Amino acid sequence: MDRSEIVRCRRILLVQRDETMRSLDRLGDETRSLDSDCPKDVGDLCTTNLSKEALFQQTDERRLMVRMIDAALARIQQGTFGVCVACGDDINPRRLDALPWTQHCLRCQQAFEQVEKADRRVKLRKAG
Repeated sequence: MDRSEIVRCRRILLVQRDETMRSLDRLGDETRSLDSDCPKDVGDLCTTNLSKEALFQQTDERRLMVRMIDAALARIQQGTFGVCVACGDDINPRRLDALPWTQHCLRCQQAFEQVEKADRRVKLRKAG
């Protein structure tokens, strides 16, 4: 990956990080506004709790995104951006265009997802 592509990806990552941080701020504001509302009955309380749960889940997703972006920015700084952390092969530039924060090539990502899927099946069998 040439230097101009890395600079372009860095700009994209910084913009995405700023947008994600703004989104986190908005989610925090929404969560605080739910806390200031005073539920009057059990139905209101249930609705408030469901809303909070959804906001917490969105917040967790945004925080994960910030961590992935920060890790990608650190790889740029270290000179390892665009290299799969699992196998050391170059990550396809088209994949980096779609997901500039990715740390795995497509082959390793697919293998990782297959292992996760198999783990979920085993857990479901044990639970059932």
